[in-house]
Amino acid sequence: MTTTATSRTLDFLVNDADQHSEPPISAFADYIDPSKRDLAIRMGTDASGAPVTLYAGRAPRLQPKSKQVTFTDDQMTGVGVTANGIDDSGKRVPGSLLGKLNPLKDLDEEGRRQFVQKYRAMQAELDDPVSRVGVLDQLGTAACVNFAAPLGIEYEFEHDFDGLYANLRAINRYLATEWGFNFEDRLFTPPFVSFADADAAIAELDHLIAEGPPKVIQISTGHSMFTSPFRPELDVFWARCSEAGINITTHLASVTFYGRQGTAWSSPEVMLGDMDAFQYLMFYGDRPAMETVAAAILQGFFARFPKIKLLISEQGTLWVPYLVRTMNNTFFMGRRATWGTLEKRPSDYFREHCFVAPWPEENVDRVIEAVGVDPIVFGSDFPHGNGLPDPAMYLAQLQNCSDDQVRAIMRGNLARFLGTDPR
Repeated sequence: MTTTATSRTLDFLVNDADQHSEPPISAFADYIDPSKRDLAIRMGTDASGAPVTLYAGRAPRLQPKSKQVTFTDDQMTGVGVTANGIDDSGKRVPGSLLGKLNPLKDLDEEGRRQFVQKYRAMQAELDDPVSRVGVLDQLGTAACVNFAAPLGIEYEFEHDFDGLYANLRAINRYLATEWGFNFEDRLFTPPFVSFADADAAIAELDHLIAEGPPKVIQISTGHSMFTSPFRPELDVFWARCSEAGINITTHLASVTFYGRQGTAWSSPEVMLGDMDAFQYLMFYGDRPAMETVAAAILQGFFARFPKIKLLISEQGTLWVPYLVRTMNNTFFMGRRATWGTLEKRPSDYFREHCFVAPWPEENVDRVIEAVGVDPIVFGSDFPHGNGLPDPAMYLAQLQNCSDDQVRAIMRGNLARFLGTDPR
């Protein structure tokens, strides 16, 4: 029965497809092969003496140039929150960048101050698995996908595969040792795999299976350094994943190779915070997400590996109805798969293999109309500024859903992906 969001409460623990933790920068040097320690990502200083992250001794290829303006800057006066959801102690304040679901907007100044203090105190409990499980309990969360691997690492090591794979091995070893890939079947922290070099990717998978195995691995959203992660030379990699029950996830990054394509339109290559409207629309979240899903389906990956599922986190769902419709049209035109054969409609592959987490304030009804409820999962983006500090806030977006649909989106669908209890 459909009920209103105001009359509905959660009587079960949720599953969250998008949470974050931050490994210490020292993890790379601590866990890298000693013979390659000079390649480790570490903190250093730039020419002016300011702190900067160094990649094998090199400064980042792109640096932010301007402060990101947010819708809530004018509401944060007096409570110590600046742009990007960062408070005056340098900690993120969950929800502070949201619009209609912003938890701070209806609070007075003292209420906002208390809210900031609550989540500032919680920050100390986010970056180790034991205390993080306690945070899950506070949030009413049964399990989450915890993104901790360095987003955008392929970009920084585009011309240095030695440095890339040495640092990926280091951070994956850190995650296996300090977190565990599947901690108590509640914290699923995916290791990162790059497919720029097939042999190196297969070697890394051997390590991960020996150390875990993980239930989920993370790959880049979009292409993997100008190659497809679904090309046939990687079938041995994916066959091992299928046998081990390993699924895939992707997550947005603030810098990807896509921004470079703006130079063809007389736009400079910049990272997320400095993108103008055209760059953000054409080279940020939607396009990498669409290309990843379209490649997995139309290049025949899911047809070859029917057991593997794909989770797209923090890339929204506005693109889903368009992509599903156009992929079906391509199929009905008789276009063949890149490798192998498509035995069913692309929309069927999507429903059976893909899971997507809407942005907190998107219109979920449009996605349900296009693909049904089964592919939709809840993702909070906690503890980031554009994330939800309380999963129950998301019920406002599900007011047209039945109780069974709410339970599927908030718990059951991600449980199917993770292989945990769906009840």
